[in-house]
Amino acid sequence: MFGYKLAVNEYSLLHATPPMSSPKILRDCKELVDPAGFLDVDKDTLLHKKYENIFGIGDCTNLPTSKTGAAVASQLRVVRLNLDAKMSNKKMEASYLGYTSCPLVTGYNSCILAEFDYNGQPMETFPVDQSKERLSMFLMKKYFMPQIYWSGMLR
Repeated sequence: MFGYKLAVNEYSLLHATPPMSSPKILRDCKELVDPAGFLDVDKDTLLHKKYENIFGIGDCTNLPTSKTGAAVASQLRVVRLNLDAKMSNKKMEASYLGYTSCPLVTGYNSCILAEFDYNGQPMETFPVDQSKERLSMFLMKKYFMPQIYWSGMLR
């Protein structure tokens, strides 16, 4: 009618993700953020690149890794150790390697737990081959991870 042709694609699964950003209150602090609006921290120490009294963790940072609860838990340990060192005038020795964990549901009762570092290299924490679909990983994702997140991490 208007000279446009619509492309028709068939999908068995389509996952649309909205644009991600840090909170507006942080984006408005131009001296703290990178050009994309995320807290500008060193990817290893998690210390702000400009201000020696600011550390960052989680979704608001410009870390080149997935934004997951498992990543935040790993980052928190590094910040705690480096903050203690900084406050004691000692060298910061803790380093965040980019650890993150993504449970990939592959069926009604199977899951692959992908754990990896900044370079996409596996950082598996279980003594089994995590590249294989497992019921145990599915049960952990379905029953245990929500409890850990909502009742543990967020408290």
